[in-house]
Amino acid sequence: MVILKQFGILFVLGSVGIVMFTIASIPLVEQQLAKLSPEILEKVQPLWILMLLQGLLPTVLLAISILIGIGCANRVGLRSHLIDYWVFHTPKIPYSVIEMKWSLGVGAATTIIVLLLDRFMQPALPEALQASHHTEPSWLSSLTAMFYGGITEEILMRWGLMSLLVWIAWKGLKQSVTLPSQGIYQGAIVLAALVFGLLHLPATAAIVSLTPVVIIRALLLNGIAGIAFGWLFWQYSLEAAMLAHISFHAFAFVLNGLLARLA
Repeated sequence: MVILKQFGILFVLGSVGIVMFTIASIPLVEQQLAKLSPEILEKVQPLWILMLLQGLLPTVLLAISILIGIGCANRVGLRSHLIDYWVFHTPKIPYSVIEMKWSLGVGAATTIIVLLLDRFMQPALPEALQASHHTEPSWLSSLTAMFYGGITEEILMRWGLMSLLVWIAWKGLKQSVTLPSQGIYQGAIVLAALVFGLLHLPATAAIVSLTPVVIIRALLLNGIAGIAFGWLFWQYSLEAAMLAHISFHAFAFVLNGLLARLA
């Protein structure tokens, strides 16, 4: 029952992002379908089935990541305040003002660093990526990024992957201490951030060819963000990482909108 409660809380949260991501993908899928010939289009499944299938893989990955985190996170000292409060009945949600300030501060700092690096690399990027800097972001895409990136991706990458990496290293090195060493946490943060960057390459490949500069950009920018969110998960909680990730996309929406108007 305890496992079911933990799973339910995180699955509901993560599913919101998947639903929004699927809805936001409808125009792109419709554009791709419009390019097909009538003969091929007749053999294609209806749009609603295609969208259900598109949401199936992230839903399965979400469920697996939640279960992995349930099995690993608490054992290595990583936590979720919502689970502590609603499942383990701590007296109150131990989410402090200091933790919130760190989350928002890290989110803002990460946004500035990533945007500056992205602008610095812009001259070496393909025209399709350069053009994206002059396009004012939409509310739907930004809200989707906040919910899918800020909640679903944090459950996948931090709660699931990072917790697993820490647990594997801890058990593999056979440390006889209560919690893993700092080096294990730091290594897991970097490795999870690297995977986070690699997983963004397919979306980039749908826009431009994956040249060395494009690959380095994806790994660098997403890696920096992943390290920042991973550090917050380690030092504070899953919710701290989520808030920082959400604020990252919120700040990026505002700044990109201003820059697009000034361009």
